[in-house]
Amino acid sequence: MNQKKKNPVNQKIKILFILTPIVMILTMFLTHLIFNVPLFSNNDSTNWTTSVVETGIGTSITIAILIYSNNQLKKSEEQQEKITELVLNIQNIEQRNYKREQKRLKVFSYRIITNLEVILNNHYELRQELENYINKGTEEIKQSIILSSRKNLEIMEYFTILHIKSDIAYIGELFEDPLLGQSIVNQCNDYKKILKNIKDDSDWKNDALLMKISVINSQVEGLVISIDKIKKETNEKN
Repeated sequence: MNQKKKNPVNQKIKILFILTPIVMILTMFLTHLIFNVPLFSNNDSTNWTTSVVETGIGTSITIAILIYSNNQLKKSEEQQEKITELVLNIQNIEQRNYKREQKRLKVFSYRIITNLEVILNNHYELRQELENYINKGTEEIKQSIILSSRKNLEIMEYFTILHIKSDIAYIGELFEDPLLGQSIVNQCNDYKKILKNIKDDSDWKNDALLMKISVINSQVEGLVISIDKIKKETNEKN
């Protein structure tokens, strides 16, 4: 069986109350021998032995209280030191986690921005090609637009959107704007829709093409805003 660990404070107080009567008896005996003072007197109020006993008991109780109070104070100081150490450790862990999160945010934000800028440039190129077709209306330009739209659509479906979604899933919760990640995904899907529309649609009348250019302009504006927001998110946290 495991023995209970002895409490040093209780041991000290126990020893104190064991020694107290011994000290009182020795005090009374030495006083009696040295000063020839009678140990007992008929007048209890003036009986010096009673005073010694009362003083000894009072002193012992006072010392016991001081021992207990000092022990409690020491425990309180030790607990406070442990709490302070724990708080510092937590703060250090939080600081390390914060630095890792900021590094993660910076790296993956850069990848997202790079992909968005590629999409943005594709918007500009597509808009220019559609404007050229409106001005010239040649079959060669039309086929070039269809071919490039098909190629960009495949890249968007199998590479760009997948990469952007993966990166946003990894750092989306770090954005101050909780809707930024979903907004970017929606913009990518919108671009994919317009590419699919151009690839499949046989309506190449000017009105329909002007409508497509208007949609592209709106998408360009949204992409620019998203890119600026991501840059702001990373700059503000550095």
